[in-house]
Amino acid sequence: MENEFLDKMEDNMAVRVWSERMQLEKGDSLTEGYTSELWDFTCISVTQNNLQELKEIWAQWDDEVKQLFYGNYGDLPYLLDIKVDKHFF
Repeated sequence: MENEFLDKMEDNMAVRVWSERMQLEKGDSLTEGYTSELWDFTCISVTQNNLQELKEIWAQWDDEVKQLFYGNYGDLPYLLDIKVDKHFF
């Protein structure tokens, strides 16, 4: 169990380093010598909802409720139909 946690910590660190490098290379607002404070403020939750359950909830709503959801949250429901590579995360 502890190894799984440490693996996730290493993966998070790799994503943070990659993100900062990409921002520097692509000309984002990071300046040379910038020291990230993300590590101090970022918390990553590994909680995962059941995708099938979310699809079933969406399917039972009528068009009016779906339009209200779109109005509040935009295109978020389209994510229900995207195939996710679990190894990527």
